[in-house]
Amino acid sequence: MEGRQVTSGLLLATLMVLLPLAGCTGAFTTVTPTARLSVDVDMIDVGEAVNFDARASTSPDPTLIVDYHWDFGTSQRNTTQGYVSQVFDEPGRFEIRLTVINDVGGEDSDVVTIYVNEYPIAAVSGPTVVKTSTIVTMDGSTSSDPEGGILEYAWDLDWSVDSNADGNFQNDIDDTNESISFFAERSQNRTGSLTVTDDRGAATTIVWELRILERTFNVTWRHQTMKVSWDGYLQQGESYEINHIPGEGGRILEFNGTLELDRDFVPAGLPPEDNFSMMLQIPDSSWAAKTKTTQHNITEASTGSIEGTGLNPYSTEPQTFTADSEDELLATLLAEPGARFGQGDWIWTITADEADPDIPIDGVDPDEGNNWTLEVEFVVLIPIILEVGLL
Repeated sequence: MEGRQVTSGLLLATLMVLLPLAGCTGAFTTVTPTARLSVDVDMIDVGEAVNFDARASTSPDPTLIVDYHWDFGTSQRNTTQGYVSQVFDEPGRFEIRLTVINDVGGEDSDVVTIYVNEYPIAAVSGPTVVKTSTIVTMDGSTSSDPEGGILEYAWDLDWSVDSNADGNFQNDIDDTNESISFFAERSQNRTGSLTVTDDRGAATTIVWELRILERTFNVTWRHQTMKVSWDGYLQQGESYEINHIPGEGGRILEFNGTLELDRDFVPAGLPPEDNFSMMLQIPDSSWAAKTKTTQHNITEASTGSIEGTGLNPYSTEPQTFTADSEDELLATLLAEPGARFGQGDWIWTITADEADPDIPIDGVDPDEGNNWTLEVEFVVLIPIILEVGLL
């Protein structure tokens, strides 16, 4: 009897202990949150940032998400906020894992994939020093894309020139080939650039510099004689004008222009030999002269001359000059102050002032004018330009 009472009492005590716990079985079950991860962009270039947004993640009431664990592949970090930015300094494909943890220890993860594009490599080969009037070639063909993409090329050939007139001197696109050639026309320190862009739009710019040097020339002056002549017929009171430009490409040192009339045979007691006047004008030199023909001897025709000597200076010794080109140096020599006499138009005007009557035949003057000839001889200084000190 006593044994049965003990057994019954033990069973009752066990039941009394278990009953209060019957409604608390949920305390041993972890509540799981739901992770949600999105990005503003999933393809970037090295050095750019991605914004990661986990604010859509949830946890059942009454639990709360208290920790966000971010695994960026190359680094990790924990935050209490569901929004972060991360800069990627290495190229490649990255799986970014977010783990959210709530206040009862429940956790969940979500993954996004980011592709980080490496910038192309820009390379330029070419000379660094040339002389003017040289064809320069710059080669960008060794530029490359680490991912093997196709490159586009944009050359700005001179940062001192804004060829597209947008106010930015360093963004012109003067050529789009992988190599370019241009003529080094003037001496300068030229800076330019090559920008290569890959098939994902990433661009790299490399700057190049080129010294363009003047050329060196020796100059000596050679005397050259030139002759020109004209002829015609003028009656009393008529004039004839001649316009020409002598000695182009040189300096006029001296000249002599002689007007000669056909000789008339004039017996004694009859009107004298015909005589004409001649004027020379050189407008660019503000110079003019006039003469009249005379008969110095009855055996000679009437003549008149205008002449000039020592008109321009020159060196009897070789001289050394620097210039961008031979043409530029020649222009400089011919434009030298004090050495420009005789440049431009020469205007000769011949007038029949005294075409006196000849011996009349049947009361008619058979020749109311005269034939004339003008011959001008120039001594011109021609510069002989020879380049020295070639690269």
